[in-house]
Amino acid sequence: MGTDLELEGFEVLSSQECGVLLTRGCVGRVGFVVGGHPQVLPVNYAADDAGVVVFRTSANSILMAVAMQAVVFEVDGLDEAHRTGWSVCVHGSAREITERDDPIAERLRTLAVIPWAPGHRQRWFAITPVEITGRRLPVQGMAEGLGGWYPGIPS
Repeated sequence: MGTDLELEGFEVLSSQECGVLLTRGCVGRVGFVVGGHPQVLPVNYAADDAGVVVFRTSANSILMAVAMQAVVFEVDGLDEAHRTGWSVCVHGSAREITERDDPIAERLRTLAVIPWAPGHRQRWFAITPVEITGRRLPVQGMAEGLGGWYPGIPS
């Protein structure tokens, strides 16, 4: 998906770094398409060591549309003081995790997903990764006297 040109100026994160950052977070965004229109919604989530992302939602949420669809999940971190940050994307497919006798579903439902939004979030979903990518914007410019976040651009 990504090319060297797209990542110019960014540090590509290793799969191990992506996994660590993914498992440390608790809020990310799910990107999906409903009726031909792109949607991006924040969710509370948990991730396992294999990069499977789990989130909960209500039965009447638009997030129910992700079942059996290709989705992207993104989590990031920012350091505003140093004008740097990182981003990890999980590209994969989503499925509802039911309460049936399935050892994988049972394990995923044990992950600590604590919704911040009010209301009952009884529907569980998992995003199984096909690809996990990440990048970091290194601290630039300030130490070199360039006066901005990007070389040559004053802030």
